[in-house]
Amino acid sequence: MSTTPISLPNSIAAYDPNAAANAAIAATSNSLGTTAQATQDNFMKMLMAQIKNQDPLSPQDPAQMTSQLTQLNMASGIERLNSSISSMLTQATSQTFMNNASLIGDTVLAPGNSVALDATSSPTFGIQLGSASTQTTVSIIDGNGLTVDELSLGALSQGLHTFNWDGKGYAGNRLASGAYKLVMKASDGAGAAVTSTALTAGVVGGISRPATGSDPQLLTTDGRTINLADVAQLTKP
Repeated sequence: MSTTPISLPNSIAAYDPNAAANAAIAATSNSLGTTAQATQDNFMKMLMAQIKNQDPLSPQDPAQMTSQLTQLNMASGIERLNSSISSMLTQATSQTFMNNASLIGDTVLAPGNSVALDATSSPTFGIQLGSASTQTTVSIIDGNGLTVDELSLGALSQGLHTFNWDGKGYAGNRLASGAYKLVMKASDGAGAAVTSTALTAGVVGGISRPATGSDPQLLTTDGRTINLADVAQLTKP
């Protein structure tokens, strides 16, 4: 059995599935992109090419087209939302950084066991106790590892306590300027050790923002870098 090709009048376009597929590809081949707008533009071009070149005997399913458009709008909306949130976070981080600049000149108390002594200063230090103590002592050790003074602080309640060291040694004489180490010891009524953290004071001289994008850090005039979360106490001059 043989078949004879049917010639259509010039006014009626013949459906060619290969041409339809090629038209859809050509619609986006020169305009691929990754942004939400570019993706939406490419999708619409492909959709219009499919409709224009669809098989008259098997047209596109309207329900499927509606589903595709809905999914496209959701994806586009999520990308725009992510972009907006990223922009807001960047602005909030910059605002927080600028707000922290107001801390410059304030005195902060943060974990540390070294104090600087000069000719006239009385260094401030603190102790953070995990529970109440009945006996608390602080040993002052110089750069040679020698204990030059010992402070008896007695019984202390749980929490933060601040003190000033007068800068004098056992004999009551003023010690030489320099860095001194603090060693804390605390115990309860049964003689068991109480968890204690030494805190030293520093004047905020600047603010630093790490490259990793974490919270700003305080730069003290004695050369320390302190995380904001580690500040136990802050006082204005």
